[in-house]
Amino acid sequence: MLLSEIVAFRKVFFVPFVSFVFCFSVVAGAQPHVTGSISNVTRVESWSYFEPRADLPPEAVGDPDYTFIGDRAELGVRIDGRRFDLSGAFNYVRIENLPTRAIGPGALGPGAFYFAATGVRYSYQLYLGELTLRMKSADRKRSFTVGRMALGTQSINRLVRERIESRLIGDFDDSFYERRFDGARVDFDRGPWHFTGGAFMPTQGGYEESTNLTMTRIRLATASATHTTNSGESQAFVHAYRDKRQRRMAVVDNRLTTDRPPDVTITSLGGSHAQTIASARGEFDVVLWGVGQLGDWYGMPHRAGSAALEGGHRWTQSAGKPWLRGGYLWASGDGDAGDGHHTTFFQMLPTSRKYALSAVYSQMNVRDVFAQLWIEPRRFNARIEVHGLTLASGRDLWYQGSGATASGDRFFGYSGRHAGGETSLGTVLEGTVAVPIKKFWSVSAYVGTMWGGGAVQRWFTDAPLVFWSLENVLRF
Repeated sequence: MLLSEIVAFRKVFFVPFVSFVFCFSVVAGAQPHVTGSISNVTRVESWSYFEPRADLPPEAVGDPDYTFIGDRAELGVRIDGRRFDLSGAFNYVRIENLPTRAIGPGALGPGAFYFAATGVRYSYQLYLGELTLRMKSADRKRSFTVGRMALGTQSINRLVRERIESRLIGDFDDSFYERRFDGARVDFDRGPWHFTGGAFMPTQGGYEESTNLTMTRIRLATASATHTTNSGESQAFVHAYRDKRQRRMAVVDNRLTTDRPPDVTITSLGGSHAQTIASARGEFDVVLWGVGQLGDWYGMPHRAGSAALEGGHRWTQSAGKPWLRGGYLWASGDGDAGDGHHTTFFQMLPTSRKYALSAVYSQMNVRDVFAQLWIEPRRFNARIEVHGLTLASGRDLWYQGSGATASGDRFFGYSGRHAGGETSLGTVLEGTVAVPIKKFWSVSAYVGTMWGGGAVQRWFTDAPLVFWSLENVLRF
């Protein structure tokens, strides 16, 4: 089966791609710079999800304990010419030992979502992960990019990369299949300002193995203006999102209605600011992020918002460079299912796990008070966090997910469990450690636990959730 798929892939993608690369190298100008890359990510994930309550119907009780393993390999090439750049990448993913009974009540962790997309204990795909053509001006201050691309930030500001990017639009790179965007974007610089605009359709991915396909019924338009200084970065942005998928899918809101084709049109307007301020022994930092939303949710007016405030201090002159931070996030919920308005903040297409490492909740209908400590000794770096979680509205859902992953399945992209008036979601304690073995080789580990509050104990016992993973990364 796999051999026939590779042969077909070579005929459809590989041979035309190699031919295109050769022709492009000739057209791009004298002696273009060609760079190849190879990477491989192998990860083991083990879940002991919350234990379903014994008084639930037997058919609604799944098995919360499972371990699975996945691998993602990537072969990429980049050609930098005088006026044109070309980049492309092929990916192969294989996941084994997926849980067959990890559903009920709801999906009991990511393993359940991977299994639901395939219906068998394994998942695999060979696919075109990226193919972009970038045309640029002679001074490199203006460019036009078209093709299949990642939308990760180009920012050199660590605060922006770690604490701002991908809150609304992200590559979902914590999943094995990730997410890419087919479309076009323009970029230009003027002094300290950078302007970006683009129109895209996301690919299938995330948990869905049919990753080559584009979700043509989901449209995204985005524009931003970014001002950069030596110590900070400010941005204003607007994102327009439209989901008109034609298959009947679960409607994920507090009305608890039957399946319907998605009918969502939302515009998000917001801004962010990240700043570092020198101190006697290091630097202070502050992060501000806020967004307001308006639009239409299944025929109802949609009005929602979210805001984050974070700050900390990094002792850059001390051993390990400890970085202590804290913050607060609020994302609106809907307090009345029958008032004809939808006020739950909609996270669109984020990389949720970037800000919720446990992957147990999304930044929708939530209040998150957290503290984190980063340390960076010479041979490794570590991150420890504690989150106190409550729901913005107990009459809404406890949401989980990272946005749309498929055009056809019943899965909308988010799932939810009704809180039944409860607002306490729980407390999360988690940590990661990454150890660079060689320049091209690193190993990282994660472990986290969550003690569920009243909203969780409507569905599960008071036993805590425990999740750990071990990841091996090779990059050449």
